Amino acid sequence: MIAVTRDSISLRNAGIISITQQKKGFRFTLDSLLLADFCRIKPRDRVLEPGAGTGIISLLLAKKSPKARFVADEVEPGAYELLLRNIADNELSESITPVDRDIRDLGSSLSPHAFDVIVANPPYTKAGAGRTSPFPDRHLARQGQAAPIDAWLDLKDLLRNKGRFFIVFPASRAAELLALLRIRDLEPKRLQFVHPSLHKPASLVLVEAMRSAGIGLDVLPPLIVHEQDGGYTEEVREIYGTRMQG
Repeated sequence: MIAVTRDSISLRNAGIISITQQKKGFRFTLDSLLLADFCRIKPRDRVLEPGAGTGIISLLLAKKSPKARFVADEVEPGAYELLLRNIADNELSESITPVDRDIRDLGSSLSPHAFDVIVANPPYTKAGAGRTSPFPDRHLARQGQAAPIDAWLDLKDLLRNKGRFFIVFPASRAAELLALLRIRDLEPKRLQFVHPSLHKPASLVLVEAMRSAGIGLDVLPPLIVHEQDGGYTEEVREIYGTRMQG
């Protein structure tokens, strides 16, 4: 039996959720919380989260935007089982519909132009690059062998006209990401770089793109995660406070 732990997580304007996840193997990280905070969800939006894992982003967004409706997709069986459990534990069954499809099959199983928003935290490492995790589910989540970034961006066909695509990705691949978005008629509209600390290079980039939109990009001030003493900055504490308890 896989060992799990249950944590309490809070996000500004979203309240508190409980999430059950593996003690070892795939676990959500700060990038998921930053992406959830970066997302702008409107009332009655239909939102798709491919590769939802145990559901952290969809759960937080559903708490933050109770009138929106979500489809959370996760193909890995262990994570999908925990996704179902987390939806039930947080009493969000009316808001979140779970599905267990490979993201490359979503285009044929969901209706075109059905969603106002897609929220994606895709694998960061290209297939064959980087170290291999001893945990298969973590390896699947971190490397693009199962579905490269192109497959995630091709989900744009599920967006309506002027639909929004929110994504977090390594800052070192920001130029590649922006080029791939524009090729698919997803125009970058908001961008924010995330730095581990004040004097370190950016590690992540948060991007909001819009389908079939005009040119015009709002570059937000950089988000600094840690103070010099290693603690979280005030801005990060405002995003989720310190409510991460086992």
